[in-house]
Amino acid sequence: MPTSISGYILRPATASDIPAIYGLMLEMAQFEKLTDIFKATPATLQASFFGPEPAAHCLVITTEAAPKTAISYIMWFHNYSSFLDRRGLYLEDVYISPAHRGRGLGGWVLKHLAAKALELGCGRFEWVVLDWNQNAIDFYKHHGAEILDDWRMVRVTGDALQRLATQP
Repeated sequence: MPTSISGYILRPATASDIPAIYGLMLEMAQFEKLTDIFKATPATLQASFFGPEPAAHCLVITTEAAPKTAISYIMWFHNYSSFLDRRGLYLEDVYISPAHRGRGLGGWVLKHLAAKALELGCGRFEWVVLDWNQNAIDFYKHHGAEILDDWRMVRVTGDALQRLATQP
């Protein structure tokens, strides 16, 4: 399944990519100002991608030239739409190292995942974007994505999750 474009290779991540993925993930958390909630470790990523019940799929983009280091990671998993009665492809993360941006890699990733969604019979391909990241919003709109302003993500984590689960 590896594909290539102008000096780069997009391929499924392997266990040997975990240190690079972890580093890229930490860079993304810093960029998004979310290091306070960053809990991933190389060991947890290993289990999440390659354990007996993987939680998500991960792709990497590497350079074609040695040392073929991962310069991007893409994490996705399936969700489900009751109204469509089909699973969807949910893009959790796409992060490209700043030095490699502006080379068409982001569009390449979106096209690849859109094709993957169709190949897998998914009813939709979706993700969220931070409301302050106008560059990303403009990029996604340029590629045909619709920003759903009337939907809000709802989340319960940490102590609130514990309280909710144990309420009488």
